[in-house]
Amino acid sequence: MTPLFSVILPCYNHGIYLQEAIASLEQSQETRWEAIIINDGSTDGETLAIFEELRQRGYRVHDQANGGLAYARNVGIGLAQGEYILPLDADNKIRPHYLSHSAEVLAARPEVGVVYGDMEFFGEQIGRWELPEFSLYRLLLANFIDACSVFRKTVWAQVGGFDENMPDRLGYEDWEFWLAVAGHGWQFARIPAVVFDYRVRSDSMVARCKQPENQQKLVRYLCQKHQALYAQFLPDVLAEKEFLWFREQERAETLRQRLQVVETRLEKLERAFVQSEEERAAAQLLGDRLQVEVTYTRAEAAQWREQVRAMESSKFWRLRRLWFWLKRRLGWRDP
Repeated sequence: MTPLFSVILPCYNHGIYLQEAIASLEQSQETRWEAIIINDGSTDGETLAIFEELRQRGYRVHDQANGGLAYARNVGIGLAQGEYILPLDADNKIRPHYLSHSAEVLAARPEVGVVYGDMEFFGEQIGRWELPEFSLYRLLLANFIDACSVFRKTVWAQVGGFDENMPDRLGYEDWEFWLAVAGHGWQFARIPAVVFDYRVRSDSMVARCKQPENQQKLVRYLCQKHQALYAQFLPDVLAEKEFLWFREQERAETLRQRLQVVETRLEKLERAFVQSEEERAAAQLLGDRLQVEVTYTRAEAAQWREQVRAMESSKFWRLRRLWFWLKRRLGWRDP
């Protein structure tokens, strides 16, 4: 049976996560799918062992030299038999209803080329990212649609696939792809529900994209490639960018003021703490001195008690007590 969906899973040394992605696919309500795993030049022994295990289970694993994410996706889609494509990163997972819901949207709306939905973060960050409805203007400003979106294979063919010439393989090939799709007049449809789980990792490609110098390089490349699309909204894009810049400046100034207040309060607390520590140390020193004096006085008192007891128990002291007793009996008075 020809599959309706082809799920493309590029993997470069991330075999430790791959089986979770496959397991999520196996739980899908839609059963008309194939999985194409692209071994993009992995060298990790554990990853290679997992590839072999998946082969034994009947999964298709395509081996190739490392060519980057865009190239790996394009190779996988080129091998795909499905009408609809879902790129699934090896460290992510889809929800059971994603494929079936996407199929319903694409079958009912032929003008729609891409279906996307909300995501749930897991890993180093948790929480839901609720995506907005599609807006070309918003897409020109920044990418808000993850690569884990369903699209028609004909759309991929029409735009020439994912761009394999992104600067230094830094990423944003998904953003470039969506811009190309929108430029060909295709519509985007949003599923208002969580459709996949996104693993947050500090060492992911997204972290590299967000570095200022890389961001600048990538955005320049996108603007040059899609000049005609940006030219339609150039005044709005420039105005929005300017607005966002000034808004961030205001936020930064507010944060600086709050930081100054906190630092002033912290300085006062630190001074009070130092003072209390000094007072505590002085009190401790005085206490130690008093303790020494108390110990010495107790010892001295014990010595005197012992001398008194020795004196009172002596023969002379006993005779002295007897003498005073006789004087009282005889009625003698001291002159």
